[in-house]
Amino acid sequence: MKHIEIAVELFSRLASRLSSYTMARLLRGMEEALRRGGDVSMIYHYASMLSPRGVYEDLPYPEPSDYYKSYETEKIKLPSPPERAGVDVFEAIKSRRSRRSYTRGKLTLREISAILYYSLGVTGRAWWGGPKRAYPSAGALQPVEGYIVANRIEGLDQGIYHYNPGEHALELLELGDFSYKIQEIALGQEHVGRAAAVLVLTAVYRRTAYKYSHRSYRYVHWDVGFAGENVYLAVEALGLATTAVGAFYDEELCSLLRIDCVEEFPMLLFPIGRRSRLEIH
Repeated sequence: MKHIEIAVELFSRLASRLSSYTMARLLRGMEEALRRGGDVSMIYHYASMLSPRGVYEDLPYPEPSDYYKSYETEKIKLPSPPERAGVDVFEAIKSRRSRRSYTRGKLTLREISAILYYSLGVTGRAWWGGPKRAYPSAGALQPVEGYIVANRIEGLDQGIYHYNPGEHALELLELGDFSYKIQEIALGQEHVGRAAAVLVLTAVYRRTAYKYSHRSYRYVHWDVGFAGENVYLAVEALGLATTAVGAFYDEELCSLLRIDCVEEFPMLLFPIGRRSRLEIH
């Protein structure tokens, strides 16, 4: 009963901050969640729908002051990415597969440079001066961040790094062998621990939420999906192997990356390695 009392109190406090339009959407979502046997995703599904019958209130988030994070730490400048891969884009799309078998071979810094640049990199400048990125983004607000868990990369110590797209550089967060740790976090999936590197995509929610209110959670997922397909295609063009992994322990991964799981939260893992014989075709 205590949990119910707390829930009622919290809902009452929340309701006092919402417009009548948002409350109506929220209640409809709760009804649908009950009808579907407790599927709570329906609450957000309905609460974030657009309708000509009303508009959402603004959320109390300030306009973003930047488009990507930057750490005051040791920076490793990445080599220039190759301008061409020699692979037709239609062929890369056709041959792209989720590949989970990797050799023990190392990746090169130039390969990592290419993957990061063509998935998350700054590829130009917009008319207002902001960066244009390799992935399309709702409102050009660019919520996606990238982290590398480096296990076997030539010329790079094992550790965790943040990708700074403005400087096209890796920023050291912590040295060490985290291959088994990231495997544990990914529910024990062995291919995650075997990969030469694991690229983690996260979303900084408030960058998008300041403009798009309750619909923002949809938008940041779309942005990450666009960036994730870029990862697949860049890896395919390089003749390497990867697969998207969405099964992980959120809070443990946030702790590893030193993020809070609320302002910024993990979305996808991409273990990357050289293809084994099982993955040549």
